Amino acid sequence: YIYDFWGNAVPAPQAYLPSHRIKGEDLGVGSFKSPRDLHVSSTGDIYIADTGNDRVLIFNSNWQSIGEISTFINDGAEDSLAQPRGVFVTEDESIYVADTNNARIVHFDKSGEMVRIIGEPQSDLDGIFPAGFQYSPQKVAVDGHGRIYAISQDLAEGFISFYQDGQFRGFVGAPKVVPDLTDYIWSRIATREQRARMQLFLPTEYTNFTIDEMGYIYATSHDEDEGEQRDKIVRLNASGENLLRGTGFHKPMGDVEYPSQWTRATRTRASRLVDVTVRENGIYSVLDRNRGRVFTYDKNDNLLYVFGYRGTNKGEINEAAALDSIGNEMLVLDSQQEAILLYQPTDYALLIHAALDAYNRGDYKLTENTWRKVLELNANYDQAYSGIGNALLRRDEYAEAMYHFKLGNDRDGYSKAFELYRRGRIYENFTVGVLVTLGIVLLGIAFNSLRRKRSLQTSEEVAATKQVNIHGEDKLNTRFSRFKEALKTALNVTLHPIDGFYRLKYENEGSMTVAMLILALLSGTFVFARQYTAFLFNTADLTRLNVPMEVASIIVPFFLWCAVNWSLTTLMEGKGTFRDVVIASAYALIPLILTMIPLTVISNYLIQREGAFYYFGMSLGTGWTLILMVFGSVMSTHEYDLPKTIWTCIFTAAGMVFALFLGFLFFNLSEQVFTFINDIITEIVFRM
Repeated sequence: YIYDFWGNAVPAPQAYLPSHRIKGEDLGVGSFKSPRDLHVSSTGDIYIADTGNDRVLIFNSNWQSIGEISTFINDGAEDSLAQPRGVFVTEDESIYVADTNNARIVHFDKSGEMVRIIGEPQSDLDGIFPAGFQYSPQKVAVDGHGRIYAISQDLAEGFISFYQDGQFRGFVGAPKVVPDLTDYIWSRIATREQRARMQLFLPTEYTNFTIDEMGYIYATSHDEDEGEQRDKIVRLNASGENLLRGTGFHKPMGDVEYPSQWTRATRTRASRLVDVTVRENGIYSVLDRNRGRVFTYDKNDNLLYVFGYRGTNKGEINEAAALDSIGNEMLVLDSQQEAILLYQPTDYALLIHAALDAYNRGDYKLTENTWRKVLELNANYDQAYSGIGNALLRRDEYAEAMYHFKLGNDRDGYSKAFELYRRGRIYENFTVGVLVTLGIVLLGIAFNSLRRKRSLQTSEEVAATKQVNIHGEDKLNTRFSRFKEALKTALNVTLHPIDGFYRLKYENEGSMTVAMLILALLSGTFVFARQYTAFLFNTADLTRLNVPMEVASIIVPFFLWCAVNWSLTTLMEGKGTFRDVVIASAYALIPLILTMIPLTVISNYLIQREGAFYYFGMSLGTGWTLILMVFGSVMSTHEYDLPKTIWTCIFTAAGMVFALFLGFLFFNLSEQVFTFINDIITEIVFRM
């Protein structure tokens, strides 16, 4: 499956299929025992941290055993590994082992001879390590400059960094602590005893990491806060800055669809990321232990494909421990099955990789053709449409690029293509545009001159045209005149609210007909905006647009506001009737109509970085409406002062929430009663 823009899981072809399950017995080295790490060197050799057997095994790309590290000579005496949990091999084939139970990192040369031991980090600064800290290296990696990084158990300060000579360098990539707003407020009002019992805001601990050829650290981290699991991936430079672009539909975190609160029964729905490996062209894959999934992303953090499943059958992963690759082949270390699972790419995955490679090489025609082949296998693959759009954009085919970016829900790409397309159209039609503008100005001048001439009619002609026989006045014209005056009053309320709401209240110039018309226009405006707002600013799924629901989203809250407000104000000495509340509230909605319609049209001519004008206009209309609702439909209608008006609005909002709760409760109970009666009738029918 793949996740679309709205976070829905969409079926997709298999990207990888299982080929082999390799155990220690198959390789002639005896059974693996709780293996914890797997690393493939630049030469294609495979290194396995066989943790339970206190050894590191080495195989070539043909799975022939070429070495084993378990004991070694240290200062003339025999030494041994104890529960090694991490292994890393540099470009010069130096081997670094996280010797966990010995609390050290051991450096070996390519022949397996010990070079040095990097012990517990030491510092002259007090308090740099947390109280009670016990050094227990879990994973290790080395960058191109010889800097050594390690993860220690129960250490939330980030990666421990060492210089080339093994001296402690400091911490790198400490995750930022962002406490929840509710917890922050509670910590401010809680007593000292309550604060002492509260859980500390500790940063996330890293679970695994690797370093790519550019020296960037790709790491997985895990955090549990009151049952909520939040795994993430980071890309750090040597200074610890997170350079993850995150331009995909969703942050790279494994599965997108899972409950935010989970129990032991549902915890496997959330991803627990335990390893990451970097591949060609900036592609990286992460391993999910909870569901046995492998998620693969491109360098822009777009999800490319997902494969794998948890279980004990062929090709299924029971307890994922580590992940790496040899070319296009993926290797997953299963600590429960004590085996290495091999996966081979299908044509679908090979085409995706080929398209990304062609784009990075600048062969945009091949990129387009390859992505089109991917679409033949998966017509719902957004990345293929976006990839075609990028290739067309590079070839200056802007209109076609916009079309494909829209199909792929790629708003960044669409904005770039539209900006260039718009610029070209302006250059092409600049002369015509100037002439049309000049023509409009001249027509306006001519029309204004004609209007002035007509206004110079003789007083007798004007008087004749204005004569009205009051006794024979047509009732239809009278109603139309009143309706027109009511519309003018509505506009006056918007532009001059103090005078307008006064006239609504005391001069009875409001009209229920106009109020309902405004409500209908607002409903139509929302449907129009939802359907025709530009792609760049419209994130709604138009295939699921439900017009009755859109209308109900306006009508129901409006009348709920009116009903709760009127019910509340009758107990608070309010002066307005229900009719007054409805009319005043409806008239207060006019700014939304006046701003949304033109902004919807204008949005189709803006690019992303000009969106501030669009959002400012929407905020202006919404704020304008809220001000009219508060000071018009509440303060003026019920003759309240400002403090009482504000409290009335707060209580009205709370009453609306309570009314909605009662409504949902009623429908839920009704459904249960209906189901119960239906079950009884069904039982009676079967017994008869």
